[in-house]
Amino acid sequence: MSIFMSTTKIPAEKTALEISTLLSKSGLVQFIQTEYEEGDIVGIYFLVRFGESKIGYKLPARWQPVIEAMEKDKHTQRHLCNPEQARRVAWRQVLRWVQAQLALIEIGMVDIKEVFMPYMMINKDITFYQKLEQGKFKLLELEDK
Repeated sequence: MSIFMSTTKIPAEKTALEISTLLSKSGLVQFIQTEYEEGDIVGIYFLVRFGESKIGYKLPARWQPVIEAMEKDKHTQRHLCNPEQARRVAWRQVLRWVQAQLALIEIGMVDIKEVFMPYMMINKDITFYQKLEQGKFKLLELEDK
């Protein structure tokens, strides 16, 4: 089995714009901003209003694990194993995931807080998932009773 969408030619920036457009058309998102590192798009930050509150989310596209998987995959063509292609693949995969989550939200199976919870911002620098990971997920340990 080859890496999902490993041959995409769609630039990461175009895909990130598609994701931003989907989020904005969902009617759930109030504000969207893209995040860059060294000239490359690495994430999308967005705000969702819940009553009087605003909750921030940071959706990353981590390309490093993608290139590692591509390099290990014997079906992925070697010329595709480069950072630029890995960025394109990572963003396409994030797009497909967002589309699936928005479909679940649209039919009422879940709400946006639920499906995007790992990406919910605890403060300006850390997501809920990162906070749990830092604490070795101790917060989630079941109590014996």
